[in-house]
Amino acid sequence: MAANEHTLTEEQLATISANILHQTLIEVSRTVGKRLFRELESGTRIAVTQLRMEDGSEVRMDLKLDCSEFRGALNFSLFRDSVLALLSRLSDTLRDEESALPVMRLMDEAGQSTSERRLFGVPGVIALDGVPNMLMMGATPSPSEPVILIELMYIDPEQFAQSPETEAASTS
Repeated sequence: MAANEHTLTEEQLATISANILHQTLIEVSRTVGKRLFRELESGTRIAVTQLRMEDGSEVRMDLKLDCSEFRGALNFSLFRDSVLALLSRLSDTLRDEESALPVMRLMDEAGQSTSERRLFGVPGVIALDGVPNMLMMGATPSPSEPVILIELMYIDPEQFAQSPETEAASTS
């Protein structure tokens, strides 16, 4: 991944993004966390930190939330629980040296990446009255500025549901 000539591996980008999420949304006071959540929930893109690269240059890290696929009434506590679930699963995946971090990218018909946008395939799952909600994290470096957008998005969990026939086939 290049952000204005700086190269980060997918794992480095995921680790940096997870650390920023933890510092920005979990380590802060409840009052600050709720304020940030309200801004994110309203669709505001928030500049969260400046990342200093090895050569001394800086890359701004922004954060955005897409909660359009959340099922139920989203509040700060549920959002925080979702972020904690995401960070826990992502941390476990990054520590597991035997498996690679699943990363999804937009591809054209020839299998070539069509953008720098990526989605890390590790969801944070919570249930609200028995209804699952999945939070995922993506990252998109700007092609023209030293900026990386960390995107949190709730996705429709039904796309991962298995039919009884598929489930039976996968367990046999």
